[in-house]
Amino acid sequence: MGYPAEVMETGVLEAEIEAALKERPEPAVMILQMKQANTSLHGGVFKALALIYAGLLVIFWAAFQGDKEALFMVAISAVYLAAYMGTPFMLSRVGGRVDPVQEKSLAAFLKEPFETWTGVMSGREAALQILLIPSAILIAGAGMALIVTMSR
Repeated sequence: MGYPAEVMETGVLEAEIEAALKERPEPAVMILQMKQANTSLHGGVFKALALIYAGLLVIFWAAFQGDKEALFMVAISAVYLAAYMGTPFMLSRVGGRVDPVQEKSLAAFLKEPFETWTGVMSGREAALQILLIPSAILIAGAGMALIVTMSR
């Protein structure tokens, strides 16, 4: 009941792979690859993330003044945020081992290469990718809060 196996023509695919391997990377990529890439994020990126989410909670708190049920939900969200950010913070303090990335300044981390699953990029690009969506949510939340406040 099975279908006979077809022989795949891989000559074109192999030629494309070989051509891609022979290409020389751009100089900026070569400079990033020459240094040992960081594999852990700097604490400043986590602090920025925590500040963005705390700012979002402050915006919601200001927007929903007068509605006790909504403020109760904001308070519950604040507890979840504290657990979400506090647990990794507490676990990072256990064991006494200090990550070498944390000893560097944030500016130095942003200039150095950072390794991801998809390749090496600068720390600035990694931080931008991590903080872009929460920042957009913060801006959208501020806009919605403004609309809610103005409609009262």
